[in-house]
Amino acid sequence: MRKLLYISLTFLLVTMVMSCGRGVDKRLVLADTLMWKNPDSSLAILNAINRDSLQGDENLAYHALLLTQAEFRVDYAIPSDSAINFAVDYYSDNHNREHYTRALLYKGAFYEVNDNPVEAIKWYKQAEDNADSTDYWNLAQINMRMGRLYYMNYASNNIDLEKFKKALRYYKMLKDDRMIMITLSHIGNLYRESNKSEAIKCLNEAKNIAIEIKDTASYYHQLNELSMAYFLDSLYFEAKDAALECVKSTRPSNAMLFNAVNAYAALGKPDSARHYLAMIDSVAISDYDRMMVAFAKGYIHNAEGNEKLALYYQNLGTAISDSIKANSDRNIIYETENELNDNLKSIKHQNNLKFNLIFTLLFTISIIAAIITFITIVRKNRRFRNLINDLHSNQLYVSELVEETNLAHDQLNKEKQDNNLLRQQNRIQAKNMEFLNHYFSIFNSLLNKCHKIKRTDFIKELEGIIREVSADDNYWDIIIDVADKKTAGYISELKNADGLLNKNEIRILSLVCLGYNNDAISTSTDYTKDSIKTIKTRIRNKIGADINLDAFIKQEILKRKQTKGKIFVKS
Repeated sequence: MRKLLYISLTFLLVTMVMSCGRGVDKRLVLADTLMWKNPDSSLAILNAINRDSLQGDENLAYHALLLTQAEFRVDYAIPSDSAINFAVDYYSDNHNREHYTRALLYKGAFYEVNDNPVEAIKWYKQAEDNADSTDYWNLAQINMRMGRLYYMNYASNNIDLEKFKKALRYYKMLKDDRMIMITLSHIGNLYRESNKSEAIKCLNEAKNIAIEIKDTASYYHQLNELSMAYFLDSLYFEAKDAALECVKSTRPSNAMLFNAVNAYAALGKPDSARHYLAMIDSVAISDYDRMMVAFAKGYIHNAEGNEKLALYYQNLGTAISDSIKANSDRNIIYETENELNDNLKSIKHQNNLKFNLIFTLLFTISIIAAIITFITIVRKNRRFRNLINDLHSNQLYVSELVEETNLAHDQLNKEKQDNNLLRQQNRIQAKNMEFLNHYFSIFNSLLNKCHKIKRTDFIKELEGIIREVSADDNYWDIIIDVADKKTAGYISELKNADGLLNKNEIRILSLVCLGYNNDAISTSTDYTKDSIKTIKTRIRNKIGADINLDAFIKQEILKRKQTKGKIFVKS
């Protein structure tokens, strides 16, 4: 009868999970997998999805997040932040830490592409603070975007270099050669004035990676950056050779032409320098290009011996450079980050305490076979539909338990000679029925309103019921009784051996006899997996097992079934 209680409770809870859970739309999962290498395909999939066909807020939020990310990846204009706001609001209370981090990241990206670096840095900082320490991909992206934001706004104090170095560490952990190459290029550019040898080293490494991954465009980009680094280190022949290879082998950019101009001027060849200066596109020229033209003319006049004009263009270039820096938000965003760092320290501490509390509570929840799977899935934010597969895989075992229980019940009816024993069994049966009816009524009440409340509230109520069930002595009585019947009385023999095993060891051993692995036992008790291993070793030594405890139990159960005899506790 106790086995039937155990089985019935399992089926009831699994049925509740199946009735209330919804899976993530497979189209969204596919779009996510294509996001980084094929963003165009990802965006096409997302645009083809009718939002009305998506079931539940989870799928709607996931679609909003992916759509914003895809539009950002393909350089689409994002005039409104309504989609990403929906994702941020949903994931802020959904316990999906990775998705929430990503939503914060692309909320910041929205402000960055819409020329609001101060707001962008605030959201990037929130994303960094929220990210899990092992979420290398998001952490790499956050630091890369922050580094670029500081770099484009001419931040001081090497804050951009610090961000790029952090991004590089994460990309190396991910072994992403392309992003390692890009990050090394940024670091090399920043080192060109402060540490020229390190700049050349980083840019050479980036160039070699471009060769390895066979990316021609990136190769010439790194070679061009290397040309500028050679020039600043007074290696003019190397600077000229690198610049000419770029100019002759590809459609030259203004930056490539500037490097050729500067190298030839430094080598005392003003005519060649003027030839490449004349090739620079003067239509819709940017402030940066105007600055570089001024410096280039200064180098040419210096090579020609005209110090007055050389000084004039040098001062003009410096003035344009100062104007660009003055119009940037470098000071504001730097001060913004410092302020956020101070404010978020206390918030981060509170969030860590909250997370640790939730994590500890989840590990102390005890539940029977199917519910262990359910709680594990909730903790790791896996999909409810996985429980259905788990249910199918356990059907055969449940059927065997039902059959064994029926046979045992028939045998009990045949042996009703002892009226005292019969009354005792009836009392136990009545007690178990009271236990079952009590929790069935609670579960049924929760089941009736599972579609009317939020899933997070449903999970909280269910976890509370689970903790109540596992704290009831009847729960462990059922577990031990089922294990005893499965082992043909072996557990009873161990319990009757005075002082051999304590109460907790009997419980652990009963779970082992029922086939629970260390993860399942840990979830059902207050013990960690390391503690479980220690307890199992102690049990093995006490009962005299000379092999692994799980293997020993299987061996002894098989021996009892074959001999129908008793197994005695070894001394």
